[in-house]
Amino acid sequence: MGGAIAIEIALGHPQLLAGIVLVSSGARLRVTPVIKDKLMHEYPHAAEIIAEWAYSPKTDAKLRRASIQELLEVPATVTYGDFEACDHFDRMNDIGQIALPTLIVCGEDDRLTPVKYSQYMKERIRNARLVIIPEAGHSVMLEKPQELNAAIQSFISDLRTCLQAPRRVATAP
Repeated sequence: MGGAIAIEIALGHPQLLAGIVLVSSGARLRVTPVIKDKLMHEYPHAAEIIAEWAYSPKTDAKLRRASIQELLEVPATVTYGDFEACDHFDRMNDIGQIALPTLIVCGEDDRLTPVKYSQYMKERIRNARLVIIPEAGHSVMLEKPQELNAAIQSFISDLRTCLQAPRRVATAP
């Protein structure tokens, strides 16, 4: 959902930004009906499905269990609303209008926003760079924090270099 917000700002108010970072996101955030149905009728089971799809099979089971517990502390109606908002988000036809430097990061094992979502954005955003983090899922920031931070730090460093570079101004004779 954070990526959707960043995309909306990049499309509507690009002058406010120097660049954007999209982590585990997409230009459209479809939600499987299985999750939406379970959220309202079998919330504990839905939490298990979400955790299974959000983490790489290689991730420590303790992290998945903690995620389930944390999710169950939020009312089902709130979680359902979040997933419903994601399901209605669709900027597939607009994503190519983003001209800002963009870092797109995803986990190779993400089943909630699969790698193909990130590849779609990379192909359409002119100044985009894509980083796929091995052995990580949708929760890449919890699964591989050092790798994610390194990708973001590199992007910011490159962005600063570009912003500080002297700009040539064309003059007419």
